[in-house]
Amino acid sequence: MNKLSNYMSSYRIQKMNAFLFVFCISILGLSFLVLPKKKISINEKRSLAQFPSLSMNSLLNGNYMDSIDLYFSDHFPWREQFITVANTIAENRGFADENLKYYTRNAQPDSPSKTMDELEKEDSLSLESIALDTNQTVNNLPFETIKSVVVSNKRAIQMFGGSKIGAKNYAGLINSYKKAFGPSVNIYCMPIPVGADFYLPEKINKRKEKEFINDLFQQLQSDVVKVNAYEELSKHSNEYIQFNTDHHWTGRGAYYAYVAFCKSSGFDPLPLAGFQRKVIPNFLGTLYYYTLSKELKTNIDSVEYFKVPVSTKSFYIKKGRTAEQPTQLYAEFAKGSNAYGVFLGGDYPLMRIATSVKNGRKVLIFKDSYGNAFSPYLASHFEEVYIIDFRYFIGSVKSLVVKNNITDIVFAHNVYASNSSFTVKREMGMLNYIAPPKPTAQPLTKQDTSKVIK
Repeated sequence: MNKLSNYMSSYRIQKMNAFLFVFCISILGLSFLVLPKKKISINEKRSLAQFPSLSMNSLLNGNYMDSIDLYFSDHFPWREQFITVANTIAENRGFADENLKYYTRNAQPDSPSKTMDELEKEDSLSLESIALDTNQTVNNLPFETIKSVVVSNKRAIQMFGGSKIGAKNYAGLINSYKKAFGPSVNIYCMPIPVGADFYLPEKINKRKEKEFINDLFQQLQSDVVKVNAYEELSKHSNEYIQFNTDHHWTGRGAYYAYVAFCKSSGFDPLPLAGFQRKVIPNFLGTLYYYTLSKELKTNIDSVEYFKVPVSTKSFYIKKGRTAEQPTQLYAEFAKGSNAYGVFLGGDYPLMRIATSVKNGRKVLIFKDSYGNAFSPYLASHFEEVYIIDFRYFIGSVKSLVVKNNITDIVFAHNVYASNSSFTVKREMGMLNYIAPPKPTAQPLTKQDTSKVIK
């Protein structure tokens, strides 16, 4: 009798479990059908997959079913809420104390700033045998990878390691440019700190940025001009020179680097009061979306920028194009998470700024996204400012310099990009660039001539 009773009890439990399972699955399925579908994920700061279009080709090669899987995954009911809960749990992992939290995850490529059109829309490497693949598709480049972030006192700070071989290779790159252009072109090296030395708590800060920059400077040729932006910024580290929630420096931080450049190049820097100051409020940056730290959300940034007091006309060249198109030096419509795009309007392969300055000086700046905030200041001292984003430009720097009578070249990279073999490979490729041969027209055969429409 007891056996029968136990069996019936077990049967009822199994039946109840099956019912609950089917009920939950049904609720989820019904919710998926009736809940509105979002186009973007706020937590992940990315576009969500949309339902794919059916074609015979995509059906046969399996892409159609893969796209459907991705669509269902991206639109799982209450997905954003689940991500928020997961990140709240993750906040309490790792080591932490009352004022410090440490975040790490697999390296993710830094998303380049959006362009004017889109805005509304560490290792060893030999310098020998570096060539630029002209057929390369430049997408999701491993340029500024976020690996480890510390949140301390409502500020997010990237940790920087650096390496001696990274400094050696980057110095070799710059020395190669100086050798190629000789005394006719001034070469400047300005490594940009990312705030790790200034803002990491003492218990985990080992002054790695300063160590890397010193290693780099020691290996540069004597005729390369060293711009010590680090020392100038360190004097002002108690000011708003680095964002709280984003990996970039601020317009004020870029100003102090401009001061350091002027001191090294013989120009008199304009006082900050000589620029028109403007502010874009309510900016939550990349490091907030990386950590989703509630602490950071209580310390929202603003994007401060300073407009140069000279007349300018700006032009850009889109990827894969050769013709210049007019643009603005400051994309003043930028706002929200894209507010840093106010500087230059984002990242283009090549930009040119024509100014009202008349002194015969023209400058070329090699930059990553840190250079966006720095480059406009140089319009106050040069007739023309050319700006290359090393991630996208494909072409000959030698031709660009000779054709446009460029007198100065500035390497304005943050320490992550300076330490990267990818940067060295790209910019050595531009120096040694050989254009691919143009396809030659084949003569028409007799058979071909009959097809020509006259």
